[in-house]
Amino acid sequence: MTNRHVIRALLFLFFLVTAVCSFAQQTGSIKGKVTATDGSVLPGVTVEATSNVLPQSRIATTDASGEYRLPALIPGTYNVTFTLSGMQTITRKAEVQLAQETPLDAKLGVASVAESITVTAEATLINKESTALQSGLTNQEIRELPVTQSYSDLQKLIPGVMVNPDTFRGPSAGASGQDNVYQFDGVNITMPLFGILNVNTSDPNTHDIEQVTVVRGGAKAQDFNRAGGFLIDTVTKSGTKKFSGEVSLEVLNKNFIADQTGSQLLTYQQNRSWGTVNLGGPILSDKLFFYGSYYRPDFTKSNQANVYGDLPKYELKRTDKFGKLTFSPSSALLFNGSYRDSHTDETASSFGAFQAPTTGTGSKVSSKIGTVEGSWIINNKSLATFKVYDFKNPGNGLADRFADVVPSFTKGTHIDITRLGELGRLVVPTPSGTNATQRAFVQPFIDQYGYV
Repeated sequence: MTNRHVIRALLFLFFLVTAVCSFAQQTGSIKGKVTATDGSVLPGVTVEATSNVLPQSRIATTDASGEYRLPALIPGTYNVTFTLSGMQTITRKAEVQLAQETPLDAKLGVASVAESITVTAEATLINKESTALQSGLTNQEIRELPVTQSYSDLQKLIPGVMVNPDTFRGPSAGASGQDNVYQFDGVNITMPLFGILNVNTSDPNTHDIEQVTVVRGGAKAQDFNRAGGFLIDTVTKSGTKKFSGEVSLEVLNKNFIADQTGSQLLTYQQNRSWGTVNLGGPILSDKLFFYGSYYRPDFTKSNQANVYGDLPKYELKRTDKFGKLTFSPSSALLFNGSYRDSHTDETASSFGAFQAPTTGTGSKVSSKIGTVEGSWIINNKSLATFKVYDFKNPGNGLADRFADVVPSFTKGTHIDITRLGELGRLVVPTPSGTNATQRAFVQPFIDQYGYV
């Protein structure tokens, strides 16, 4: 095979991958039209977009109709400059939202006329090509709104979405919560089979999220023409041209919460804390940026008790590490690579009012998300993108206490009924109000093991 054939084969594979994966790109775009003050179109205008989150500027040229488009932009704030010989040079500010197109038109006067108008463009909530309702939130808005630290809390901000009591599913405008799709950096983290967000396992923290986009209402229904759920996607923070970082610790002490009063059958005192450290900045000026974070939530429940007395202390400990690189070798090329590694250990959970202290359960769960995506601006009319990712969410539930009994399958072996409470989880039947024989059989076990 000649070199020419090899190149053609590689290009074919590249564009094939592009066609499959382009929908998952975690970017936005700017589009508009440039005219003269008399309304005539202006072809050949150089449009340059610069931002603190973009290593190199993105450049386009208006076509014969005066239109331009700046695709594959990292979400953030941009300064867009319009330049044409003999005409004014104008700079506009634009806010690029994840998966949305920001309209930005400009009018240029002759160079002798002063320009003093400042306009900020924002992504419109109206998409003329879709009946879906779209909205977006920036990191600043997420932090100022009354939500906690977890990705799952973001769905509470969606109009028409109920999160209680069906917290995991979030039914949307009459649709089942199983119709929802949850994405982190474009990676589908919806729990297979159940169609829910698997909280505490694939539930990223909001500190690393730069923007959130929600599509709801007119989202396309699947399979049985049911009402469509919502799609919520996020894009993580990237490094910038300047070094910046954050160290924070938030505490929710049990003394900040009212005591449980009345005839409570299960009581506890809960302490929560969330610690985070992050840092981002340039590695190679105008070429390579980095961002990294460490997140550590810690939950405990002390003085747990139910009808049988004291219960073991509940603990949930999690470590969440995240890193991201943004590389732009030229103004036409942009690459992002990220990796998230999270581990959660939980013990002494899932107690009910009528469970013995030895019946506690816990879990050990990991979540790993790796992504690599890129874009190539070929010319004003052509764009190529690719995205590959790997998502793993291994884990299992564990009993807090293991029985020391060795099973025996030898013929004639009998269960030691005097140690039922140590052989495994024992559930004593409720005494019957009408069956005296059943009550007589059950009562000795209740007396021995103290069950209600």
